[in-house]
Amino acid sequence: MNSQSLAAEFATRTSGFWSSMTREALADWVVRADAEPQPFGALPSAVPRLPGLIRAINDADAKSLREVALGIAGIVIRTTVPAAAESAGQHWLLTPYANGAERWFRLTVGMCWAAEVSYFDDGRITTAFRMAESPISRALTDGTLRKEDLDKFGIAKRTTDLRTFAEDAIVYHCPDIDGLLWFLDQPAVGEAIRLMNARLVASGQFAWHRSYDPDLAEEAWAAAEALSLPDPLDRPIEAKYQGRHTPGAFPEWQAVNAEAHEAARDEHDRLLVQLMTKLNEVGIKPFQPTSPRADLAWRTPDGRLHVVEARSILGPTEADRLRLGLGQVLDYRHRLDTSGRPQAYLLVSTLDDRQWHAICAEVDVRLLVATEQQTWNLL
Repeated sequence: MNSQSLAAEFATRTSGFWSSMTREALADWVVRADAEPQPFGALPSAVPRLPGLIRAINDADAKSLREVALGIAGIVIRTTVPAAAESAGQHWLLTPYANGAERWFRLTVGMCWAAEVSYFDDGRITTAFRMAESPISRALTDGTLRKEDLDKFGIAKRTTDLRTFAEDAIVYHCPDIDGLLWFLDQPAVGEAIRLMNARLVASGQFAWHRSYDPDLAEEAWAAAEALSLPDPLDRPIEAKYQGRHTPGAFPEWQAVNAEAHEAARDEHDRLLVQLMTKLNEVGIKPFQPTSPRADLAWRTPDGRLHVVEARSILGPTEADRLRLGLGQVLDYRHRLDTSGRPQAYLLVSTLDDRQWHAICAEVDVRLLVATEQQTWNLL
């Protein structure tokens, strides 16, 4: 199937979805083999949820199977639901269910369920997708998808009770995470899921507007981002970003003031989310080094390492906080200087004393002020 024939199919359908995407654009999106997830910033209301989900997903002592399953659901939404941010609550919703030891999230697109992510008390996560069968059949015929590989991962085909598009609908079930990751990486599978979801939104029917839970949708959107932050390959000093590392000691005013401690932590997390969003906009995925455990790092296309220390300005004086932050990021830069000097950054929310720009520049540290994003140089 090519985009022209698919656009012709969509031309016969009337749907409110066409206010979000044209028929031609939807057809191109379905058949594009390199379809990327919708950007994190497309749903701004999800941004404040990211720090807590990063901690839940990546903290080995507090890893929540629920958040991992929710992140998988979010990945499916952001990669296989067309114009997902714009059509949330209008053409799709996410719903939680529970039955004994099994709990699951169901993605409903148009009039029927499109995907389910189940998680169990024994730690298993399974997934099921309703998709168009034609791209799968075509790939199995031309050899770009092999039945032996499906069998190796235990991925099984099931029948579906879907009446609409019944002539081209099938369900596939993945029994574990390894199978799921392999399955979603197959171009024919991505096209098959996108095609089904595109047809469902093009049908224009969605009866569950009042059942839409924006909080759950935002949480899934952010969980997908937290789950997607990568482990850079072959770089032993780097690991998946794990949220804010709490130092062993805070300044005395924070140690004895729980409210101040929490306010500083919240501001710190908001700063990092703001920076991560900015990096994602230019196609860069940040991570957190393991030793030393700096707040955030990334690599630019030239391979250079960049490292940042974020500092809350809540405290006795602005100068005290900036001095601490500058000293810390210089420490990180020195310890990470193993194959070319890293570019160091100090990230703060506001700045009154403008001399600090010159102070940081003297030691080749870029000072990023949250209220001055237009001046940020991250490359």
